[in-house]
Order: sequence, then structure tokens, then C-alpha cells
Amino acid sequence: MTQAAQHYLPPMSPPGGLDYPTLPGAWDEMWDAEAGLRPHWRSLVEAMVALDEREWSARQQRIRRLLRENGVTYHVYNDPRGYSRTWELDPVPLVIDVAEWRAIEAGLNQRAILLDLILRDLYGPRRLLGAGLLPPDLVFGHSGFLRPLLGALPTDRPQMVFYAADLARGPDGQVWVMADRCQAPSGAGYAVENRSVMARTFPELLEEGAVARLNPWLEAVQATLNAIAPAARDQPQVVVLTPGPANETYFEHAYLAARLGYTLAQGDDLTVRDGRVWLKAVEGLRPVDVILRRLDEPWCDPLELRADSRLGTPGLVEAVRRGNVALANPLGAGVLENPAIMPFLPALSKALLGEELRLPMAATWWCGQEKEREHVLANLARLAIKPIDRGLASGTVFGPELDRAQLAEWRARIRAEPHRYVGQEILTLSTVPSLDNGRLAARYASLRAFLVRRDEAWLTLPGGLTRCSDGNMLSSQSGALSKDTWIVPVGHASAHMAAPRIQSEELLTSRAADNLFWAGRYLERAEAVARLLRVVLDGLWEEETAPGLGPVIDALMRLTGHTPDSRDCPEQTDIAACVRWLVTRSDQPGDLVHTVRALLGCAYATREHWSFAIWRLLNRLERDWGPSTTPQRTRSGTASRERTDHWLGRLIDTLAGLAGLASETLARDPAFRFFDLGRRIERGLVLAHVVNHVLGANLGGDAERESLSLVLQSMDSLIAFRRRYRAEPFLTGTLELLLWEADNPRSLIYQLHTGRLHLKAIPRSNRQPDAANKLAADHLLSSAEERLHAVEPPLTTPELDSNARIALRLALSDTVDRLYGVSDAVTHTWFTHVQEARSLRPLQQAPAQ
Repeated sequence: MTQAAQHYLPPMSPPGGLDYPTLPGAWDEMWDAEAGLRPHWRSLVEAMVALDEREWSARQQRIRRLLRENGVTYHVYNDPRGYSRTWELDPVPLVIDVAEWRAIEAGLNQRAILLDLILRDLYGPRRLLGAGLLPPDLVFGHSGFLRPLLGALPTDRPQMVFYAADLARGPDGQVWVMADRCQAPSGAGYAVENRSVMARTFPELLEEGAVARLNPWLEAVQATLNAIAPAARDQPQVVVLTPGPANETYFEHAYLAARLGYTLAQGDDLTVRDGRVWLKAVEGLRPVDVILRRLDEPWCDPLELRADSRLGTPGLVEAVRRGNVALANPLGAGVLENPAIMPFLPALSKALLGEELRLPMAATWWCGQEKEREHVLANLARLAIKPIDRGLASGTVFGPELDRAQLAEWRARIRAEPHRYVGQEILTLSTVPSLDNGRLAARYASLRAFLVRRDEAWLTLPGGLTRCSDGNMLSSQSGALSKDTWIVPVGHASAHMAAPRIQSEELLTSRAADNLFWAGRYLERAEAVARLLRVVLDGLWEEETAPGLGPVIDALMRLTGHTPDSRDCPEQTDIAACVRWLVTRSDQPGDLVHTVRALLGCAYATREHWSFAIWRLLNRLERDWGPSTTPQRTRSGTASRERTDHWLGRLIDTLAGLAGLASETLARDPAFRFFDLGRRIERGLVLAHVVNHVLGANLGGDAERESLSLVLQSMDSLIAFRRRYRAEPFLTGTLELLLWEADNPRSLIYQLHTGRLHLKAIPRSNRQPDAANKLAADHLLSSAEERLHAVEPPLTTPELDSNARIALRLALSDTVDRLYGVSDAVTHTWFTHVQEARSLRPLQQAPAQ
């Protein structure tokens, strides 16, 4: 095997000198085999020399921390980390000289114009087919050609809004186009986030290198989406259509929606009525003018495209056909991603543009033509075999990796359906320096470049998304590492662009409201159960010095899902062991782990609403309580109880931090109102149940005093009680603080009153049933307040007689019923009912006396 060449520069870290082994036969982006360091890299290398080994390690750790705290994820299917897999960014960027980049830009601009002309012809007059410039089988046999869209795309103006191309450099230094991405190109959001993280990690390097800025490209995206709205509107309604949280690039969808100021919507958040697309917002239906589509086109409309799609919006194609909504990119653009079109592009460029293609392409042979098919079959062992349709189970196969039997199988497959495959030359990709365990290593790389149409021209994102790997597979799904891409030098002045028109009306979808409401409920329930379990552990210690707390401990355990006669707990008679068991059980709605994970699901589905600070806490929650990091069941013993107490304390701190940050960072708009309304309803339910259980225990003397102390502790109100009364807990004082104190944010009256304020502030549609439901919810809360005040005892005596206890317990039970009624009314008024039903195990009612 040929040994990798070794090159050296003056001392630099990493690692104590630039020891960079290049790979034989590959063009290296940084190192020229004859001239040494390429000139446009020198500024970066010289700046990096100043970083010692410790500083370099710290910067790399900072990148990882920022990506994790910002919630930057990419879902690799079958990865055990699931949706929480953090995006990976190499700290060494790819550097491209600005002069070379201008030539690449010109070639991409030409290619985008050409593909747009082809798209308009294929769905319009189809002259290219009649002239023999494109074979009909190549077009009609591709799943991306959508027959329902024939005649639906105007031919008198450009249709494509976004275009992306996968680029690679060959051994001769020439940049080649490997694939065209025209349907819903992904990756631009990750490229922008990569730059944001690098700017916070290496601010001095970007400044000294005069690296091209990315913000003007995002401003152009906003301006273009506003301009393509069908009706002339100053502020058209734009939504980002996403498949949902299960999609691998969901972070990017939410990131772009938040960055551009658009509403993130799933297919069920939209409806088509009378040929118009409407958004199901909490205020009612709102017209949609432009859809930034991140959903693959076959799934967009179950009526006219894929009938089994549950991700799309029925009637969307008809709305497009009538010209009532603009899509970026338009439906039908997926046909341009057919790799079989590539060998025909040179002739098409001459016919449509009168020009030679400026950027070469990887040599490609479509097997639907006899001569080309025979060439592929004869050279199968040295070609890459690609299906013309993306998403086929076979995917790209590399001939050199196949044995004799596999080659024979592929020859038979191609002969059976030749029009479905292409053969493509395998290019030895260029290499880039990448940090690997503290040392620089050469990895193969490719670049995805992104363009947005601006009037009749195209604007290229200065840089793009670079991916690198040790092998041929450079997709993010295969685990390739990402890089920031720097275009240098460009000077310090940036191109002036007019300020974009911002979408001023921020609409909250019914789906998002549903998730936010339940995020509030799950957060409050998780915190309540964690506090109760922690109080039970404290109560077990107290019982050793103050016997008689058993009934209260049993009552608190009932609220957490365990009953004295339960057979679920493996060690039923050992309450401490049952607490440890409840901390890890996750199979029932209402279990602590189940509730925390449900909270994470709701937060992930509404990630565009959460600040970076909140995402840091959500990431901690995911690490501690996610599916792959469940706290292990602890063994019996004192240390085991301490570990359980530690888990619960850490969880309580995280949940309290989430609630506090949400109150501080969320604007007082409908999103906050629904989130906090869910919290108030759930906190009211927990309070009513806890107090009812304590009243039902009917203790006296020291046991009651200790039990009241535990209850106040579980409600985080023990210090407030002592500051107010300067005494040990007594019953009427505890009840006053927890039930009727209007200024106590932990009291039941406060929850009811705040809930009414939220209901008043949340907009509703003009439909009569919605108005009636909202009025009913307000009436339930106001009547609960009146009922509680009616049974409020005087503070002149520390105890309650039996009649007063019974009346109060009945009022608390009635409050519980009314709060559940409010939750139902909110659901029927504002939510879409298209998601899986939410569930929280009802808190157990206190046994009747």
C-alpha cells in the first residue's frame, strides 16, 4: 500500500506542529504537492498557529457544547440516540478562494436557469420531448414527474425558487457537479448554524480572514418569498411546511421558520377550501399565500398524489392549479433530480441558452439507451449504480465493492428495468483537513451549494454545507461530518440589500397550541410528582423520629401512582424501594419518566418557540431522562436512597428552571398563554388533590404538624409559611396559604384567577361553538373560585371541625372536576384533534371519610 505523504509547516497546534498526511491520488484542498500550502489557506493557518494545544481543545469542546445547547440535531435513522443526536461540526473549515468561487457561482447560476426552463417545458408545451432532446421514457418513467401538475405551472415566468447542487473536486482540481437538488433542498439552515457556531468559537479568524457573510442570502430568501405571492400583498402569509418532528432535518425546518419569521406548519395545520389554502390558527382560519415546502412532493396531497400520505394537505394540488398559492419549490420540480437527465444537459444548454455548460458533470450513462446500457453492464465493476428515483431501498451501489455474484445480480436487475438505473463514473474526491483525536487527518469531502432566485437572476449562498468522511458515502444519513465553508478574501464590506418586508402577524397553529398547552401540563405534573416522591423520602426519615406519618405518606404515594395494595412494586412493603421503582418506571401515562418524555416530545414539536437557554435545559433533561439514558434502578440501602434523592433534586431544579425561563423569555402572546394555562390547570389539580388527601388523613398533634410540613415542602411553600406566620405549620394557616392567598403563585386561587386571565387574552375564531366553549371554560373557573371562597374558614382557630372539613373536601373535589372541564373546553375550542390523544393518568381521589 502506498504510504501517505507527510508535510510540515512551522509549529502549529494541533498538534504541536502541522503534521498533515495527505492521501495518495487525491487533490488536497489545503496542500499542493508541489507548492505547499495553498495561498488562500495561509491566513487561516497562520491564525491557528497562535492557538496552543489547550486552547484548541477548548475551542473544539465549545463547538460541541454550543451545538448541544442550541438543540442542533440531525436524526440518523436507526441511531439509538434518536431525535437527540447532536449535529457534528468539524472545527477546521473548508476555505475556497473568492476568484474560484465566482466561477463556480456563474456555472451554478447558468445551471439553475437551464433547469427552470426544462421544468416549465415539461409541465407545459413539452417541446423538448417532441424535438428528441429528452427521451419520453426518461421523463414519464420517473416518480418525480407529477401528471396532476400538467398545465398547472405558468410558462411565462421562472418557477423554481431554490436550487442546490452537490459539488466535488476531482484529482485534476476541477470542480464537478455530482447531483442536482431541486425538490426541497435541505442543508442551508445547517450551513447557517455552522457559521453561527464558528463565529462564536473563532470570531478573530473570521474577522481576519474577511469571510463572506451569509445574512444577505437569508434576506434575499425573505424578499423572494414575499415577491412570489399570488396576490399583491404588502405582507403575504408565508408558512414553512414540515413533515414533523420525526423528519431527520426537523431542526432545520424549525430553525428557518424562526430565523425568517414564518409559521411552522404540518400538513394537518393547513386546509383547502374553495381552492384556497388556509392555516388553522387559534384565531380561526387564516389565508396562506406562500408555502416554503420542506415536505417531499409525493406526500403533499393525498387526494391527487400519494393516497396513503398522512403528512400532506388534501386539495393542495387544486389550490396550485388555480394559482391561489405559491410553493417554493413548486410541485413537480422533483423530476429535475433524475440523474438520467444529466447526460442530456449539454445539448439542452445549447438548445435553450445557446451556451456550453460552464460546470462539468460526473460522466453518467442512462441505461434506458441501448448503447449506454451496454457500456454500464460491461464496466459495472468500476461504476457507481444509481436508481433514477431517490429513496429506493437499493440506493447508490459502488461496483468496486461488489463480488462476482452481486455484480451478476445487478446486471440482471438492470436488464429487467433498464430505464430505472444510471451508471456514473466514480470520482476520487478531493480531501480536506479535519481534526481527528487532536491531529489533522485528510478526509474526502463534497460541498452542497445553495441558490435562491432573485428576480431573473440567482444568488448563491457564499459557502454552503461541506461534508467529509473517510469513505465514499458523504451524506449526513451515513454519518458524515459537517464543515463550515469560507469564501476568502472578500473584503470587509458586504453587499447592500434593501430591508426585507417582515411578516408582522405571527400566527399560532392549533397543533402548536395543543403541544404548548400539554407541555405546560406535563412540566407541572413531572415537577409535582418529583417533589412528592422527594417529600416521601423525607417523610420516611421524619417518621423515624415522629411516628404516625404513615397515613400521610400513603396518601402522597397514592398521588404518585402507587397504592398500598398495589402489586406493581417489586418490594411492596419497602416504601423507599417503591420510590426508587417509581423513578424508573415508564410504561404508564402519568409515570414520572413517561411524563418527562412526553414533555420533551411536546417541546421538540414546538422548538421554534423556545430560546437557546431553554434548549440547554431541555438537552439536560434529554440526557438525564431520555430513552437511552434512563436512570438505572438503584440497589437497596442508604446510598441508594441518596442517589434517588439526587436524581429527583436534579430533575426538580431543571423543571423549575424551564418554567422560570419560559416566563422570562416567552412574549405574552398566545404561545405563552397556552403553555402557562396548561401549567395553571395542572398545578390546580395537584394542589386540590394533595390538600384533599391530607384532610382525609385527619391526623392530630405532632403527626399532623409534620404532615403539614411535608405538604408545604411538596408545594415549595414551607419557607413562605414560616416567613408569614413565624410558627410551625398549623392547619388553617396552611390552607390559607395554599388555597386562598391571592398573592401566592402556588395557591389554588392564584391558578384559577391566572387561568381566567389567559382565557380572556387568547383569541378565538368567530364560530359560535368556539365562543360558547370559551365562555363555558371561563364560567367553570369563576364558579370554582366562588365555591372555594364560600368554604374559607376563619384564621381564629388553628383547627377545622368535621363539618368544615367535609365542606372543604367537597369543594376541592368539585374544583378538580371543573378544572378537567376547563381542559376539555380548551381542547374543543382551539385544538385540531389530528394528533395522537394526550394522556395523563388522573390523580387518585382521596378516599371518602
